[in-house]
Amino acid sequence: MKKLLLTALMAVSFTATAIPQISVGQMYEFIESDKSTLLKRIMNNGENTAFIKTEVSEITWGANGQKNEKRFDASAISNTNVDGLIVTPARMIVPAKNMQPARFIVTGNRDKERYYRVRFIPVMPKDQYEFGQTKKDFDDYSKKLNAGVNVLAGFGTIAVVRPKNSIFNTTIQSEGSSITIRNNGNSTVVLDNIKQCAGNSCSESASIILLPGKQHQLRKEMKKIWQFTLLEGRKKTPKTFG
Repeated sequence: MKKLLLTALMAVSFTATAIPQISVGQMYEFIESDKSTLLKRIMNNGENTAFIKTEVSEITWGANGQKNEKRFDASAISNTNVDGLIVTPARMIVPAKNMQPARFIVTGNRDKERYYRVRFIPVMPKDQYEFGQTKKDFDDYSKKLNAGVNVLAGFGTIAVVRPKNSIFNTTIQSEGSSITIRNNGNSTVVLDNIKQCAGNSCSESASIILLPGKQHQLRKEMKKIWQFTLLEGRKKTPKTFG
C-alpha cells in the first residue's frame, strides 16, 4: 500500500448510513503549463444525496517559511478579473452511488507556481431554495439526515498550478551515507513509488512532493537499494541507487 509523506487533508470515514459518503480521489492535482482547466470527479458512495459546497484557499509561504491560507470569496466566481483558481459549480448535488465532475479553472498570473486548497463540504441545506429543491424534497432529506448521526465532514485536495514557463531541474547526489534529491527548477516534482529493497523484499512504498527549492534525503543502508520514479511534469524517469 502506498502512503503520502506530506501534510495533507485526510478523509474521515462515516459510519452512519444516513450520511453521504464523499470521495474526492487523488490528494494532489497538477494543472500543467499548457492547460488552464482540470476536471475532478466527486463521488458519493453513500445511500443519500450529497449537497456539497466548495471552498478555495490560496496557500503561500512567508519569508520565515510560515504557511498562510487566504480564502477566495465565492461571489468572485462571476468576476472575470479573478486572479487565481475558480472551482465550479460552487454548489453541487451528487445523488447516492453517483458522481459529479468539478471543474478547476485557472485565471490570472502564472509567472510562478501557485498552490490551492480546495474543500468539498457536504452540508445540510438551510432551506429548500439554497440548492433549488422542492419543499417536499427538502423535508424528506432533513428527516433522513436527522435520523442518523448528523455529522458532516469536508474533504479536500491540493491543486498545484504550474507556471506558464515550467523549468524542471532536479539534481540527485549520492555521497557518503545519503542520497540527496533537490528541486532546482520552478515547478514541483514528485518522487513516486519510493521503496528500499534488499533482494526481492521491499519496504512499503511512498511518495514525496518536492516543491521548488526544496530537497529530500534518503539514508543508505548496507546491501539495500533505493528505487523511485522521478515525475517532472509529464516526464517519468525510473531511478535506482545503492
